[in-house]
Amino acid sequence: MTRAFPRPAAVLTTLVVMLASLLTAASAVPAHAAAGSALRLPTASASGDSDGDVVGDATMYMRRLALTRDTMSGAARKQADASLARPRLADERITCSASAPICVHYATSGSDAPKQGGDITPDLVLNTLVDIYRFYQSSGYRMPEADHTTGGGTVQTNGQPVPADDIDIYLANIGKQGYYGYCAPEPLTGSAARHTPAFCVLDNDYAEFPHGTPTTNLQVTAAHEFFHAVQFAYDATEDSWFMESTAVWMEDQVFDNINDNIQYLPYGPLGKPTLSLDKATTFGVYGGWIFFRWVTEQRPQLVGRLPGIILSMWQRAAAGSRDRYSLQAVQGALKAAKLPLRTAFARFAAANRDATHTYTEGAANHYPIAAPTGSFRLRSLVHRSGTVRINHLAAATERFVPKGHRLGSKRTKLRLHLNMADTSRGTAAMVTVFERNGKTDVRPVRLNRHGGGFIAVPFSSRRIKRVELTMTNASTRMRCWIGGIFSCQGQPKDMHQLERFSAAVRRA
Repeated sequence: MTRAFPRPAAVLTTLVVMLASLLTAASAVPAHAAAGSALRLPTASASGDSDGDVVGDATMYMRRLALTRDTMSGAARKQADASLARPRLADERITCSASAPICVHYATSGSDAPKQGGDITPDLVLNTLVDIYRFYQSSGYRMPEADHTTGGGTVQTNGQPVPADDIDIYLANIGKQGYYGYCAPEPLTGSAARHTPAFCVLDNDYAEFPHGTPTTNLQVTAAHEFFHAVQFAYDATEDSWFMESTAVWMEDQVFDNINDNIQYLPYGPLGKPTLSLDKATTFGVYGGWIFFRWVTEQRPQLVGRLPGIILSMWQRAAAGSRDRYSLQAVQGALKAAKLPLRTAFARFAAANRDATHTYTEGAANHYPIAAPTGSFRLRSLVHRSGTVRINHLAAATERFVPKGHRLGSKRTKLRLHLNMADTSRGTAAMVTVFERNGKTDVRPVRLNRHGGGFIAVPFSSRRIKRVELTMTNASTRMRCWIGGIFSCQGQPKDMHQLERFSAAVRRA
């Protein structure tokens, strides 16, 4: 399978300028971007997200530069090389692990030097990265590729210093610009190359950030960014939503008690269910980690110390003869785990309507719940109908609330008729009955292959608080490699899919 990033000259020139500005000029992350987040470009929107904003993570921009560098020439290529260069540190020192191929580079003078007496020391950084390395390695993941001595570091062989073939981590004062860390792949060479070594840069003291502590900020940033280096060993051209969502999921797996990633939930499927899961929007791809949390709570079987189903996805996405792009890799792993995507996505969307109860950490961490797409307050035995358009890998929820004594009979039912797109287009539906005693009852709606379906559920105003109909579009039909910002750098074929529903209140 051939894949390539689009290469319009204007896009590449803009990208180089953005990276140069990113790495040389002071900037500020949005106020809500708290500890452990990856290095990002600032966004124009105060909310940090919109349906049209392309993801602004510096690791992803560095990656794009590395993938497109060979197509550049002249000043653009020189600037790309400067942006991709490793940090130059004053009076540089290197400390390397004897038990894992990791070296930490740090300055001993100047603004990049770790603060004397500060919480962050080169030894702490090295020990943290070694622990993370072992965590990933023991769980079956590929480790970042050797960079063949690029970046320095030595080992003793027969009493002589020999360049070390280690993963290089640099400490630099990037916190003054509002950034926590980033990871940059080595430029790819050759049209077929898609996996590559990488180096990472972490802040030298994490003293500038008001949220968390320097140590916790270091921990989640290191776990997140080092997993990007792992991903580059599988396929550096993989889709950004898949890279970022699984990296945010991973940081919480390694440091479960920090829970930094809950800050992104309002921007992903929990807060914005109508936004496509795989659309590369600012902060949306970070909030997408909740999908992988739901998957691993359904299929928690471990490989080493981590649920194996995410490893299965990355193995399927790895560059090679059986290479799959992100959505195909996810779909294949789910199918192998007897959790087909169409059904899984519907169950996931319904779970998000009651997130505090359906996720193991939902109540403790106050997971948000989005407002419904539409709402009906029914006071009598009436009929209502409506339509909704649902994006690919997205959901819409219609809420029905019984009101008044006329609906008080325990025999009162809400009868829902659906006329959705063909199930071959990924359509599915779930109904959640919220009882006044706090219990919930989640039921799938059986659809025929043409998308038609019916279900009747209790609707007594004395017993039922509300009923929610959640409809989903899990279509995987894509137009690939056309420069889009969805899976396979493409455009979904089934966006804005029209779904019809009707509701009638009757006494059984």
